[in-house]
Amino acid sequence: MKTAEIAGGGIGGLAIATLLARDGWSVRVHERSAEIREIGAGIYIKNNSIEVLEQLGVFDGLIPYGTQLDYAQIQFADGSVKQRRALTGLSRVHVFPRQVLIEALRDAALAAGVDVRTRSTVESATPDGGLKLTDGSHYRADLIVAADDGVSSAVRGSLPMRSGFRLLPTIIDRFLIESREFTREPRTVEHWSGNRRIGVTPSGPQHTYVYMVAPQADTAACKLPLDVADWSARFPLLAPLFQVLAQAESTQYNYGVVDCEKWSMGRVAILGDAAHGLPPTLGQGAGLTLINAYALAHFLRHSNSIESALREWETRVRFISDRTQSWSCRYDWFTRQWPTQLDFARPLVAWSFGRLRFLNDRMRVADRGLRLAGISLDEAHA
Repeated sequence: MKTAEIAGGGIGGLAIATLLARDGWSVRVHERSAEIREIGAGIYIKNNSIEVLEQLGVFDGLIPYGTQLDYAQIQFADGSVKQRRALTGLSRVHVFPRQVLIEALRDAALAAGVDVRTRSTVESATPDGGLKLTDGSHYRADLIVAADDGVSSAVRGSLPMRSGFRLLPTIIDRFLIESREFTREPRTVEHWSGNRRIGVTPSGPQHTYVYMVAPQADTAACKLPLDVADWSARFPLLAPLFQVLAQAESTQYNYGVVDCEKWSMGRVAILGDAAHGLPPTLGQGAGLTLINAYALAHFLRHSNSIESALREWETRVRFISDRTQSWSCRYDWFTRQWPTQLDFARPLVAWSFGRLRFLNDRMRVADRGLRLAGISLDEAHA
């Protein structure tokens, strides 16, 4: 029986662990936290994520806890709508509280026989399949996967992979509030005012997910607790929402980008944010992680050599993540750095993002999922 050690019990780690266990592998997941959990906010699950979750058999059970969105909208502070995009077909989107998703993946992993270890922190790995924990424990396996040990991945950093993480000068605050007062319709609305953005999205029957984005240099926007008067002056139509957010728990962090020359070395694979960390401007962090996990299991299933499978996996699917990462950074630059003297042209650019098909096909390349790499999910799961 082949063995796998997985660093990280997040979306990617639990997905690849479940897939390998169902293929007959003996799999152990190392999660440094005391429990399998996610930061309390919402998460966009787009078409590529949905396709993988359907194959994992967990999506139908998630549906009652989320919201299927009808359309996405960009709206300026005066209430004028500058873009409206239907979310159907390959553009379908559901939104869930993150904890609901992670618990569904945890349960699938446990049902598949995965050994999930909490309070187990990975320190390093070696290309020949060695894994070391911070408590001094050593493990050997046929495959090591650094799946959810983050943008500053300990596994990635322990290998000569010419990689790194750089912060971007953009700040995001995330909130999950127990109310649908501000999201009565199944739509996601991104409000723009200069270089600030606010996304307001229903996240299941009882919750609303809100993210607020601004340049790091905008010190008033980056204050926590929220500066209600300042934000209300910029977005007067959202003033009642800011009163609620000022009392809510939030998380704040910088956007960042992972540069990783290789996704594999010997018997070690790098997956998720550790491989392709990117700004969340296109909502594809989970999507890329899930399709890459599914593709990794597919190539391992159809190869007699783990090293060869890892090389083919990267060759066949990496371009989707690279292109999405590039477009995520472009979108961040546009919303953060667009010159104020050219604000008159901003509505036209916003319109273009939603209406020009050639631009959307490039920017939202990840929505099409593994079919771009010539992989049928049904065949991959067979």
